Amino acid sequence: MLPYKELALYLVPALGLLGLLVMFIKSAWVSKQDAGDAKMQELAGYIADGAMAFLKAEWKVLSVFVLFAAVLLAYSGT
Repeated sequence: MLPYKELALYLVPALGLLGLLVMFIKSAWVSKQDAGDAKMQELAGYIADGAMAFLKAEWKVLSVFVLFAAVLLAYSGT
């Protein structure tokens, strides 16, 4: 039996690849589904617009945090 650290060297990348495989399979399944009628597509557009607005606001907050953390790390010398 492999030691834990050596096992992790193989197990972590293998599980990452398995996760990517599952993601591609699920993505293909979702892409094959019917988009729905015009009303459903209109609602989906509103949801997509709201999601993009949220992501834009999230990136603004995240960029401030990353800049602050980078300045602190640079100042501490690590």
